[in-house]
Order: sequence, then structure tokens, then C-alpha cells
Amino acid sequence: MRKIERFIIWICSKFIRSEIEEIIKGLQDVLANRNPNVKPKDDFKEKHPNYRNFFVSPLAPIPAEEKLKEEKPKPNLDWKELLKQYKKEQGKPLKPVDHKDNKTIVPEGTRCRTCGAPCEYLYFNDGKKRCQIKCKVCSNLNPVHPQDRGPRTKYFCPYCERALFLWKEKNGALIYKCDNDKCSHYLENRAKLNLRERILAKIKSSQFKLRYQYREYHFTQEQLQLPSPEKPQSKLFNIHNSLNTLSLILAFYVSFGISARKTAYILRKVFSIPVSYQTVLNYACYASYYCHRFNLFHKGEAETTQVEDEVFTKVAGIDDYTWLSVSPVRRAITSYLVSETRDVLPAIITTNEAIRTCPLEEKITLITDGNPSYQETIHYINQTHFPKLDHKRVIGLQNLDKESEEYRPFKEIIERLNRTYRFHLKASCGFKVPSGKLALTTLFVTHYNFLRPHQSLNYEVPIPLKELEDIPTIQGQWSKVLQVASNLVPA
Repeated sequence: MRKIERFIIWICSKFIRSEIEEIIKGLQDVLANRNPNVKPKDDFKEKHPNYRNFFVSPLAPIPAEEKLKEEKPKPNLDWKELLKQYKKEQGKPLKPVDHKDNKTIVPEGTRCRTCGAPCEYLYFNDGKKRCQIKCKVCSNLNPVHPQDRGPRTKYFCPYCERALFLWKEKNGALIYKCDNDKCSHYLENRAKLNLRERILAKIKSSQFKLRYQYREYHFTQEQLQLPSPEKPQSKLFNIHNSLNTLSLILAFYVSFGISARKTAYILRKVFSIPVSYQTVLNYACYASYYCHRFNLFHKGEAETTQVEDEVFTKVAGIDDYTWLSVSPVRRAITSYLVSETRDVLPAIITTNEAIRTCPLEEKITLITDGNPSYQETIHYINQTHFPKLDHKRVIGLQNLDKESEEYRPFKEIIERLNRTYRFHLKASCGFKVPSGKLALTTLFVTHYNFLRPHQSLNYEVPIPLKELEDIPTIQGQWSKVLQVASNLVPA
């Protein structure tokens, strides 16, 4: 009650008597459901913390191929040892099979499945059928065509090694599930439920994720391609203004984070260059196509530790996201992507580009927040990538576990990058189309990696280029970047 008492004291210190009476009347309307726009806080989630708590298990399933290799029967007897034992007991060595009929001779290279004896000690013992082989060393029978159908499932549970069954197909993904009631993963999650949740689980069992699940995605190579800004209809240097004017526009609009309208106003009133704000936006779209190639080509070798996060923005009033990946030492942006969702596909595309130039055969660590899409991404990439990616998660704003406490400084690096990115987007006041956001994001990465000095790097740029060292002005550096970028685009 101390919390409520302090709140009452605070109200009395901030409002007069008549205002407090209006507050009480408004609260009574809320309690009586006379105000449909305001509802009291619902404590259902606090009482049921595991209700609709979607998460992805850190363990990948066991493929059927690996399981089959582990369970492949090996000879439990050694034919050489059996021959030595026979000689010791009988006082003479065991002779190979003396075939009186050629129909009993087995093909060369055949070996006994039980002891591994060669073909000299094997013979067909079922007459004309020739489908059963007997070993003279261990006296066991071996079928010629064993009825080994192999596993009917593709995956096995990593906790109990029970076969996963195909549960359902959703959004182009096949979901496999473990139905073992004695699975350690299931028992552990079930033990976390409180009394209210256990009662609710009997009615709505589908709302509690207790069993191990795995999602198998089937993306095409076209879907996994990193999106690029649209190619302009005309060449970059065929615009009606000079390269210096274009560089001034990028310096104000991108480097200084000024809106398109203010950029056009500065060019008209300060430099006497008649351009409209729409011209500023068009030039930014033109330059972004070339700068995108420039960013990918000059990214250089990425670090083995990558930090990844997504930034929430708005496009035409609808939620939109920008995925960013950064190297924690050089502070260079290694990957960027604009998407409408926080699903697995954009996470895979961003991570693939981030690790594209990492050193081969070195272990890569990916540090993210608690978004389940990142764990699904790790499972997907580790199917073909070697060595496998190591995933570290930083959960919430407080260090509630050792992993979050250890890798919190890395998460703060990308959070600082997100604030810088938002600053450069703030002047735009949102975007009408996704292409405008992608264009500004691409140009921001060019500015951030190659033009912007960083205090943490002793005021050096994350990716220094020799072509830009002797150029003192920002518009001059933009001009050089565009000239170099134009040579990367095929005619």
C-alpha cells in the first residue's frame, strides 16, 4: 500500500481540490465502464506469465541422417577372435567353406553382418531362393535384402531423442513437434506453470508452448537476396545539375540530417541553386542505387563478433523495421535491411550479409536481443554454415542472467547506433513509400561507414579509404564516393 499512499500524496501536492474531484469522477466512470476509451490495467498476464509466451529452443533437432549413423548396427563379434578361439579349442584352424555346388557361392566382397567374416566363410543355405547367407564362423544367418526402411521422420528431439512428427504447415514453414510426455523439455516447461496456468492449460492447452517444436523453412535463393534500391531510369551524371550540387544535397540531407524541404531552401537562399524538395528526394534515390554497390564492395573483412538489432519506424503510417548489424570493434555497419515485419526471412538475409565477409573457418558470435526470429535464423544458417554460429542473447533492460550481464556492453553499442540512425531519419517525419526509407538508409550507411568520424575511434572513420583521405570537405567526399560507385555499376 505504500505505493498507493505515495501516489495519493503526489496527487494532493500537484492538484487543487476541484481538480482532485474531477479525477475521482473520471476514475468512477472508468470503474463503472462508462468510458469505453479507458480501461483499467489487466493483471491477467501478471497472473499467467507463461500464457502465449512464444520462444524458440536453443537446441536444434537431430537430423535423421545423424541418428541413423549413430544407430547403425556394428558387428558385435570379431571373426578373427572367433577363429583364434576355434583353433584353441579344436586344435586346428577353421577351414573356409568347401562349396560342392556353385549355387552356394556368395559374391566377392560380401561380409557377415554379425562378425564381419569375409566371403570365404559365407554360403547360401536356402537353396534356389539365394536370399539368406549363413556364416561358418559365428553360425548366424544374414538376409541378403534386410527390411531396413529407415526412419520415417526427418528430425529427432534433441532432449529425449524421440521422433518429431509433422504437426502443421504455417506461413510456408513445416512445424515439427515432440509428443513425448516424458521429454525433459516438456517436463521442465510444465513445472514452470503456476496453479492458475495449470487450470487454464486444461481448457486452452494450445496457448501454452510446453513441447519442443522446430520450424523448417523453405526459402528460395531469390527470397534470400539482399534487396537493393531501384535502378534509376537515367544515369547518375545525366541529371540537370552538376555533381557538386548533388554532393551538397547529400551533405545536408544525409550527413547533417536536414529535411528535404530545408535542404532545398538552403540551396536556394545560400547557394542560389533553384531546386525543389522533390528534386532532393529524387537525387537521393538515384544516389542510393550506386551507394548500395559501394557499401557492399568496400565493406571489407567483417569481425567474428556481430551485434544485430531492428529499429522501429513508420512508412505511410504503418509499422516498419530497419535491421542493422554492426562490428563492435570498428563500429562499421556490416548489414542493413528494410522490411515490413520482424519475421525470420529478414533476419536471415541480414545475418547472411553480416557474415558474408567474415574470416573462413573461424567461429562467429552473433549477439542479439530476445527476438525469437534470431534463434530461428541460427538454426537455419547452421544447417549449411561451418563452423556453426554461436548465439548470445541480451534480454530486457536489466541483467537478470549471466549471459545478459556479460554481453550487455555489445548491446549498448548497437543501441547507440539506433539513436544515431533515428536522428538522421527524424527530419523526414516518416516516409510515404518504402523506397524512400531504403534510399535514406543506404545513404546513411555510406555516411556512417566512410565519412563520419567516431569519437570512440579517435575521430577516425570505421572503414578508411585512401581515395577520401586528402579531401577536406564533406561534399567533396560525397563527390568522390559517387565517382567510385559509378564505376562499380555495369553500363
